[in-house]
Amino acid sequence: MNEQLQRLASYGLACRDGNILMARIGPSSKDDHGKWMLPGGKVEHGEHPRATVIREFKEETGYDITVGPLLDFDAEHRLLTNGTDLHAVFALYEVEITGGTLTPTGHGSVDTCTWHPTPTLTTLPILPPIREMLGRLLPESR
Repeated sequence: MNEQLQRLASYGLACRDGNILMARIGPSSKDDHGKWMLPGGKVEHGEHPRATVIREFKEETGYDITVGPLLDFDAEHRLLTNGTDLHAVFALYEVEITGGTLTPTGHGSVDTCTWHPTPTLTTLPILPPIREMLGRLLPESR
């Protein structure tokens, strides 16, 4: 039987002048290296998903944020190349940048982050659940 892993993650959608802030998954992820996602990540034990977005946003982008309403919720279930049976659950919040400076070198599992015009999102390799959520919220990003 394959190892089972359930993961809750929380992400933030930052929009500025028709651009969306995206983060690229780095080489530490064998299955998703090079795919784009929104800034965010794993909810730690005992951590509120809103607090996760604040922490992860600062670590991955350098920006300070305030967290707005929950925008969407999604999940995926897939088998990873190492045989792990992954069930990932994604919460997406609206965020507003309140300070800090963009650090495009990323942090941890992210190797870069950058602003992308919404229409160009159609050409990026985006993590499927994130693409689904963006498609529901920003139809021009499909």
